[in-house]
Amino acid sequence: MHPDLMKAVILAAVTRMSDHAKRQLVSSVQKRRERAEEALAAGIVVELSRRS
Repeated sequence: MHPDLMKAVILAAVTRMSDHAKRQLVSSVQKRRERAEEALAAGIVVELSRRS
């Protein structure tokens, strides 16, 4: 996959996340951060499927 396309997919997934989830990505609490990372990963999968 082209790097610019991957950046677009990730950016689209991040912009669709709630502000709360975005803040959790930088949380000092590991469990919160892990849940936010899982939500981001799911969003990336959704965005990839939209572009296929």
